[in-house]
Formats: sequence, structure tokens, C-alpha cells
Amino acid sequence: MKTFYAFLRAFRQRYTYDVLRNSYLWLGVFWGLLIPLFVYAFDVSLLKPGGQGPLDAVRAHPTRVVLLLQPLLMGILFGAMGSVRHDLESENRVLIESLKDLAMTDPLTGLYNRRYIKEVLKIMLETARRTAQPLFVILIDLDGFKLINDSQGHVKGDQVLCDAVRALKSILRQSDVLGRHGGDEFILVGVGDRASATVLITRAAQAVREQTGLALSSGIGCWPEGAETPDDLIGAADRFLGISKKKSHESRTLPRVDVAADVST
Repeated sequence: MKTFYAFLRAFRQRYTYDVLRNSYLWLGVFWGLLIPLFVYAFDVSLLKPGGQGPLDAVRAHPTRVVLLLQPLLMGILFGAMGSVRHDLESENRVLIESLKDLAMTDPLTGLYNRRYIKEVLKIMLETARRTAQPLFVILIDLDGFKLINDSQGHVKGDQVLCDAVRALKSILRQSDVLGRHGGDEFILVGVGDRASATVLITRAAQAVREQTGLALSSGIGCWPEGAETPDDLIGAADRFLGISKKKSHESRTLPRVDVAADVST
């Protein structure tokens, strides 16, 4: 009995009036009705001629009254099973969605991760070949981000990254796809030629500077400018990014030369 009461308490806590769950409940009720009806019919067939039906069967066999509870018990049983199954299915759906999100996105910034961006780039490249539309890949690096991490800590660095992401998102077009390439590098895939990519970089640099105070280094890979695969596009963008970072580093380390004005008369 203790087990039965525990079952009822668990059922009462789990069961709610949901359409799907009620379908299990009513299935149990109707199935439970079939068993007593069959038994009643069998008992009546054994009665002497002139019997008055199922009530005579109950009088002849009083224990058959228990079968009246059969629909209720079956309904409770199926309803509880349906409730548990419904909860498990709902939890599984939430778990699967969360795993999909983890597989597609970067947990810190919420952007698509490198693996997913490469899949998107592959699809966009196939579309570009069919439609003969140019395609570009931009790699973006935050200049001076390492210094922030080293001097102010990773918590501040994470905050700067998220601020930079908000700035980058603000300049995206509807067809652009932005992801985190790793560390303080971002990857932007879009439809357009090199000129379109350059305009986006200019807007991105301004937005990031206003939001974080940091400058950007960037590199562009374009199709059909010799790049035929996603790796070719990313590789080309990475090469130009390296050149951009080198120029940026040299500009910051060049010695300052003060030129005195000639004030001699």
C-alpha cells in the first residue's frame, strides 16, 4: 500500500490537464472498460436462461464488483505513464536543442563557432557558383586585446569581447554571417565583392572603436579571385590579416620624430 500511495503522490505531482497527457488517460479508461465488459458477458453466458443480465452476474459472483474499478485504475496507470513519458520527451527536446546550440555557437559571445561557420561558408560558396555572385570572407582581429587580458584580467577581456561583438553585429547586413574564429578573431562571411567587404570593414572598425576603444586588423578572401574552396577563402583572408597586423604593429612601434620649425629670420 505504501508503494501505491507513493505512486499516487508522484502521479498527482506530475500529472496536469494537458491534451497529450489526457489522451493517455482516456486510452487507459477505454481499455479498462473492455476487460469488465468481456468478463460480464462471459458470466452472463454461464447463467441459467432467464437471467437478468450483468447484475445477475454480480450477484452470482460478488468479487466481480472489483472490475468496476478497472477503468479508473487503468486510467490512472496510463495517465501516469503518459505524464512521465511526456515530461521525458519535453526534457529530451530541451536537451537536444541545447546540445545543438553548443555545437553551433560560442558559449561566451553567442556567435557561431568556427565549425559551423565553415559549413555555412561551404553552402554559400555553392550558391555563389550557381548564381555567379561574388563572395567574401573577412577575418577580423582586435588590436591590443592581449594587453587588456594581461593587464586587466580575463574577466575584463571577456567583457571587451562581448562589447566588440555587439559593435560588429550592429553593422551586419541581413545576408551576412558572423562567427568567432578563435581568441579575439572573428570571421564574417557575406555576398559581395572586395569593395563591399572593404566598406563593411570600415564600418566595423568605427563601431568597435566607439564601443571598446580598440582598433581592428582585417584580411579579405574573395571568390572568384583564385579561391575555390572554403579553406582557400579563409587561408587568403588569414594571409592578408597577417599583413594587416604586421603593418599595425609597425605603426605602433615606430619612433616618434619631432620636426622643429625653422623660425630663423
